[in-house]
Parts: sequence; C-alpha cells; structure tokens
Amino acid sequence: MVVAILGLFAADHFFATRIGVSSLIVILGLLGWCELAVMSGVASRKHGGGLPLFLTGVLATGYFLCLGWWEGAAQSTGSLYLSAGLMALLFLVFLCVVFRSDFESGLKPLLVTVLGVLLFGFLFSYLLRVYHHKQGMVLSVVFFFGIKGNDIVAYFFGRFFGRTRFLKVSPKKTLEGCMAAVVFSVLWFVAAGVVWPEIFFRWPLAIPLGIILSISTQVGDLSESLLKRCFRVKDSSSLLPEFGGVLDLIDSVVFSGYLFWILMTACG
Repeated sequence: MVVAILGLFAADHFFATRIGVSSLIVILGLLGWCELAVMSGVASRKHGGGLPLFLTGVLATGYFLCLGWWEGAAQSTGSLYLSAGLMALLFLVFLCVVFRSDFESGLKPLLVTVLGVLLFGFLFSYLLRVYHHKQGMVLSVVFFFGIKGNDIVAYFFGRFFGRTRFLKVSPKKTLEGCMAAVVFSVLWFVAAGVVWPEIFFRWPLAIPLGIILSISTQVGDLSESLLKRCFRVKDSSSLLPEFGGVLDLIDSVVFSGYLFWILMTACG
C-alpha cells in the first residue's frame, strides 16, 4: 500500500498534476463515511436510519471534500461555501427525520450522520488543502510518513516493551508505546525542518509540532476505537481486512491533517 501511494505521488509529479492523490483522498473520505454509516445503523431504517440520511451524508461528505480540493487548488478560503455547506447539512438531516412517524428513533442516526460528515468530509478535506499547497507534494509526503511512522512505532514499541496499559477504550495501547510515538514524531519533524528549512518549522519550533501531531494522531486512532466499541463491532468493514477497514487506515489523519494545515498556514 505504501508503494502504491508513493506511485500516485510520483505519477502526480511526473504529469505535473495532483489528480491521483487528490482522488484517493476523496475516495477514502467517502468510504470512511460509508463504513461509519453501516456499522452505526445510519444506512438501515431498522436501526433508525434509512436511505435519505445515508444519501445526505454521502452528498455532504463529498461536498466538503470537493470544496477542500477546489480551495486548495485555487489557494483560496471560501468561508461562505463552508458555512453554507454546514447549514445545508444540518437542515437536510433534520428534514430527513422531522416528518417521520418514528422521529424519536431517528435522532441517534441524525447525530451520527452529522458527526461522520464533520470527521470524514469537513476535517478530512484539509488533507486536500495541504496537498494543493505550493509545496504540497513535499509537505504531504513528509506528513504521511510522519503520521504512519507514528502508528508503526507506537504499535511495535508497545508490543515489545509496553507494560503500562492505561486505556479502557483500547486495552492493548500502552503508555510506553504512546511516548515512543511522540519521540519519533518530534525527531521526524525536526529532521524535516533540517532538510527543508524553507518549508518546515525549524528546530526548536519543530518540537511542539511533532508533539501536537503525535497526540492528535493517537487521539484519532482512539476515537475510531471508541466508535467501534460503542457500535459493538470488531472491524469497521472487511474492505481492508489487514487493517480492519478503511477507518483504521485513515483515523490517524482526521485530526492531525487539519492541525498540520492550520499550523503551516499560520506560520507561513
């Protein structure tokens, strides 16, 4: 999978376009929403959801992802379009429920629909804004390997050296693995600042960047664990069985992608 993603980056660079990776981000965001809708019951009338809520979630998620692509490519911030999208989302999800005779059973899937769109449409769209930055290809490659390296270090260090299990929502997580991930993230982004000082934070500002991104990455992973436990499923889907589903692949970048974009934007 890493080779395939690097291939998309290389193809985008070779053809002087950013369609390949951008399309992958949109597809993953939509699949993430669909997985949440299925495991939570939003896609099923039997569990209080139904086709109108499901389609509203798909359309809203797609809207925010496409808006992120457009804003990133145009180097603009369409706050009017963003606020209009949020208003339309809230209006439509309530419209899907208020005229139903079983309206009470529709409240939970309504809330899950809004949550899913905010996570996998609104927040996930900032990966597109990062990628379409003027230095977006380098930024995205370093970000991708920093975040996934954070996951890998936390897993293996926790597995071999972890002793302190401190989270009920994810019992296999260890304090040692979490701390090792923070150390890796700091070293990774400090190194990026040394190699590309004109693009990234330089030392010592790269240290808080690494800490913030590592924490947000781990919170994203734990948030997905929370959702699965609340909906009583082991895996979000069987689409990527090695990972447990698309959500397990993208959960770590939901919060960290937005924070990376806003920190890089705020600091030039």
